[in-house]
Amino acid sequence: MVTLVILTVMIIGFIGGWLRADLIALIGLLLLVLTNQLTPVEAMAGFSNSVVLMIAGLFIVGAGLFHTGLAERLGAMLIPYAKGSEVRLFLVLMVTVTFLSSLMSNTGTVALLIPVALAMSRQMGTSPAKLLMPLAFFSSIGGTMTLIGTPPNLVAAETLRSAGVSSLGFFALLPIGLVVAVVGFVYFYTVGNRLLGAGDVRSSSARPLMLPQVAVYALLITKGHRLVGQTLRDVTWSRDGLIVVGEHRKGVAHRFITARADTVLTEGRVLVSGDESDVHRIARQEGLVVEPVNVKNVYGKAYGVAVFTIPTASPLVGHCLSESGLRNEYRLNVLQIIRPNEEIAITRLKDVPLERGDMLVAQGEWEDLERVGNETHLLLANEHVTDVANRAVSERHQLAAGLILLGMVMLLVFEWVDPTVAVWLAALAMVLTGAVRHMDVAYQSIQWSSLLLIAAMIPVGQALDHAGIMAWLVTWISASFGQAGPVWVLVALFVATMVLSQIISNTATAVLFAPLALSLASALQVSPVPLVVAVAIAASLAFMTPFGSPTNAMVFGIGGYRFFDFVKVGLPLQVVTAIVAIFTILLLFPF
Repeated sequence: MVTLVILTVMIIGFIGGWLRADLIALIGLLLLVLTNQLTPVEAMAGFSNSVVLMIAGLFIVGAGLFHTGLAERLGAMLIPYAKGSEVRLFLVLMVTVTFLSSLMSNTGTVALLIPVALAMSRQMGTSPAKLLMPLAFFSSIGGTMTLIGTPPNLVAAETLRSAGVSSLGFFALLPIGLVVAVVGFVYFYTVGNRLLGAGDVRSSSARPLMLPQVAVYALLITKGHRLVGQTLRDVTWSRDGLIVVGEHRKGVAHRFITARADTVLTEGRVLVSGDESDVHRIARQEGLVVEPVNVKNVYGKAYGVAVFTIPTASPLVGHCLSESGLRNEYRLNVLQIIRPNEEIAITRLKDVPLERGDMLVAQGEWEDLERVGNETHLLLANEHVTDVANRAVSERHQLAAGLILLGMVMLLVFEWVDPTVAVWLAALAMVLTGAVRHMDVAYQSIQWSSLLLIAAMIPVGQALDHAGIMAWLVTWISASFGQAGPVWVLVALFVATMVLSQIISNTATAVLFAPLALSLASALQVSPVPLVVAVAIAASLAFMTPFGSPTNAMVFGIGGYRFFDFVKVGLPLQVVTAIVAIFTILLLFPF
């Protein structure tokens, strides 16, 4: 009774939305421990569950697809098939996720396609929230189509095999999944998409890297030149319109030194920004050779360029750059100032009075750029500097991200290693190759609220079992529907499994109900196949709550959904697919 009360309070809290869903789940979990419904070890088991660990790794893999721009490219490849229509876009993406989910992990498929969905929605100008929830739902539907599509199918096959009944074939459940998928398409086309709101998706997730249009040149300093050994304080280039960005020092492979006032000039290439005529004039005066440089050369793992805006209350308003302290105190090199409908000449940049609304194109080390944007009131970053840095560093590793993705898919499909191991191999490869900038970025990419929600809800199934609720359910179904015949027993079993799968994981639900299906078949003296299949299908069709399936939880935070959004959109789909699935099961697997 205590377990049911706690579970009821949690569900009311989820629906009411007074607290975050992950916080409610954690409070409920602690209450189950404090009331002795679970031991501390049992309560914490969800945090070491392989599904939770796999999802964490998949978020990192997804970050690699975001930051390298590979998701954008994959989305661009699918866009032509949409032919400018939101309906076709929806159909293309849902067919893709349904097909992939039938062959590999649902969670893996959703993690891979979330960045693609965000990229496609941005390119088409549609709301990502209209794609993310259906993406999770159709991954569950796709999982019902093959034996390896989702764990409940494997549980059902193993249950039948252990009972001495011929096991399910690889595509035995395909007709059921296809019928449910068609019904799902029709539902979203007629009703579902009208119920979905705009959501609150982070806009930076699928934004391509836009490099500021800044001219950069290299001045070649040879051995023995009089400038060697001088600091930037000793040269007067800034007075003549040149901004020194940094140095590529000779003999130091791939090393770029960001310029500071005390930077000592050495033999090698000095990168400068400024008007082309000023660059060539100073080069002639100093006896240096000029080379044009791609602006990408001033981007690296530790340094880059970001754009800031001067807010109204900034102390920089009315002052010149030479008085701002941006270079000496914050170690930033301002390369360009842009005003609405007016671009100020680079020449004498340090003497230009700054105005509110001015946009500054600044170069420096990422940590300095992040610091001035996050920790001061001087400037507002036009885009979160960390996001700019992630994409700038990772963009060049798009091929590596693609190969890592392909390798992970191969490992998941052919099961050469444990799925969790396969995912974490891919996640670590994303970091080691630079597709994800560094481990801090990897940690930031994980949707911790989704993980906590899943981990906290997993032990609830064990609490229900400890409370004797499962045993009571077996007795109740047998007593209430046994006399009505096997068809009604199947309906009751399907509904009970489906309801429980909204609360605990589909795998745990299948494990609990598959033996019950065998017992009921034995008592009725009918084939157990339709009953066991009903358990497998019902366990996977969890659309009414964000924690009914790991894929639901994955899109819950990213899509900016509320708990009631899943009830509003998922409940009608749940009812329709349940009716269709039951009739299809009875048609394909008669008693």
